[in-house]
Amino acid sequence: MATEDLDDLHSKFPQCETIAFADLSTDMILITNSGAPQAREALDALCADAAKSLGKPGTPNFGDGESDTALIATRDQLTIFLRADGEPTDVLCCVCKPDLDVPAFLSAARPTLQKISSGS
Repeated sequence: MATEDLDDLHSKFPQCETIAFADLSTDMILITNSGAPQAREALDALCADAAKSLGKPGTPNFGDGESDTALIATRDQLTIFLRADGEPTDVLCCVCKPDLDVPAFLSAARPTLQKISSGS
């Protein structure tokens, strides 16, 4: 189940305070990890940031071209957006502490996203 997949990813990387699966075609967060209750407004803003950062089909992103990964870093927070292979509107949105081991997280998050996106 997708919630369990997100919870498992969170247990491996507790620095990620919120991990959410979004559908950019509907501009909605569909699933979040169960340990991270968020207000609907915060989830809507996270999804909007993902759409701006990665772009939606037919809508350019902030960068020079299409990307499957975007990071927004501040002193207190790291936000990571990952796009699924084969499903360009399926995105993982992650709000993390800045001390996250990013390469290790990305190595674990990509397969989790693919599993959720494919419905496996």
